Amino acid sequence: MKLSVLVLHNLGDPLLWRQALVEKELCLPIMSAKNNYIVHDAELPLPDFVKDIHFDAIMLTQTFLSKRSDPRLYKRLRENYSFIKDSPAFKIALPQDDYTCCDILDRWMHEWNVDLVYTVCINDWHILYKEYHKTNRLVQGYTGYISDALIERGKITKPIQDRSIDVSYRAASLSPVFGKLGKIKTEIGDLFEKASRGCGLKLDLSTRPSSTIVGKAWLDFIEDSKCMLGVNSGSSLLDPEGLINIDVYKYMQLHSSASYEEVEAACFPGLDGIYTFTSISPRNMECGLLKTTQLLTPGSYGNFIMPWEHFIPIEPDMSNFSEIISVLKDVGRMDKITADCKEALLSFPELRYANHVSDLIDRIQNGTILSDTERNSATPLFKKYQQLKDNLNKSYWWKKRAAMKLREGLADLGARKAKYIIYSLINIEKN
Repeated sequence: MKLSVLVLHNLGDPLLWRQALVEKELCLPIMSAKNNYIVHDAELPLPDFVKDIHFDAIMLTQTFLSKRSDPRLYKRLRENYSFIKDSPAFKIALPQDDYTCCDILDRWMHEWNVDLVYTVCINDWHILYKEYHKTNRLVQGYTGYISDALIERGKITKPIQDRSIDVSYRAASLSPVFGKLGKIKTEIGDLFEKASRGCGLKLDLSTRPSSTIVGKAWLDFIEDSKCMLGVNSGSSLLDPEGLINIDVYKYMQLHSSASYEEVEAACFPGLDGIYTFTSISPRNMECGLLKTTQLLTPGSYGNFIMPWEHFIPIEPDMSNFSEIISVLKDVGRMDKITADCKEALLSFPELRYANHVSDLIDRIQNGTILSDTERNSATPLFKKYQQLKDNLNKSYWWKKRAAMKLREGLADLGARKAKYIIYSLINIEKN
């Protein structure tokens, strides 16, 4: 049976796609390509005829669902895709950061009659999904999975002595709204750099957006690193309606140099640490398969990998740095840790994309009510969409890139010159 599936995402400009995220969002069309798919970025307009197609399943991915944290975008998304609520298709949601606006997400899943939600958090489902958890339609999911391509690449990895970077790190500088877990993620690179001064280590640590590495280059970066710093993926602060996020944003607009402690006292006193929501991350799996030693702050990591057995635990305040540095000089011990980590990760079938995709397909086949006649009648519309999508994608993203370059150029020129250029362009247009 060739299934008909609508996959809704918001990955943005294809030139900026991150491999791990793309694999997660588009795992079905990538790894089960025999079916008919409409894969649509919600930033682009959805052709009206798509709303009339009978689908076996509709998949709401994490980038699509993440718009709930922006009231304006969320309202527009709900309006543009309101047809989903009454669709008889089997509906699957794959959220991430469930703790962000969790009450909004909970209501959304109810209102749209979503059949299945894969939550990446491993605990407190009754807190994250106050009503939806009562339906028994929550399933354990993960922030990423191990692909066959990664397994194949990991069969022969660069020997540790041939790697040019001793310790690496990449992360986004996070808002205080993620609590102390986010604070640690933002600060650990700088703290490690200060602690390691004079040790002769070659470091490549950054939280700057300009240092982001995407695509195949990211895996190359990991494989060229002997060790990589890491922090629990998740948050230690619950923000059910997104109100904390709004308060933090407003406060930081007025106090841009405020410390985390000042923001906490002003916006969420006593709330950080009541709950801790974490999960194993794609980076943990990538480092594990490519045999890069992980220097990780204490945490559960989904209970898949254990300290000193599969990774080296490092305290956020670097209080055990002297112990860490001695291990980093022991190549034999690092080889043992990485080999055991790789073996452990591969021993869990639930972490494989092959199993995740198979599970999704089985659930869709068991949940669909579509007839073969309805399914076959929609085939020409899938082809029609693909033709429209190819043309729309090219023009839309080209215009967006051009606009971004123009804004950057105007910013470089300065406000006064920018106003003059804009004024000139308006006059040219009028004439």
